[in-house]
Amino acid sequence: MAKITLEAYKKAFREVKKEEEKRGFLVHLTIYIIVNTALAIINLIYSRETIWFIFPLVFWGLGLTIHYLGVRWSDKELERLEAIAEQRARSE
Repeated sequence: MAKITLEAYKKAFREVKKEEEKRGFLVHLTIYIIVNTALAIINLIYSRETIWFIFPLVFWGLGLTIHYLGVRWSDKELERLEAIAEQRARSE
């Protein structure tokens, strides 16, 4: 069995972590689209005089945006944590 370097391990771990986070975001996005489409249809069929589906659309959209930004910035956070862990391991 070939030995793996620490750098190769960290790179592979980072890639796996990013894939998981992207998959989580895509699930969140899919559910957002399905639920908000259903809410819009329900609103337009049963209560046209009051347009209320905009509120969950906007506020959930803000949460989705924060989730997206978290996924985009997670690589930097992971690198920071790796550097701290490596520093602690070297000091022991």
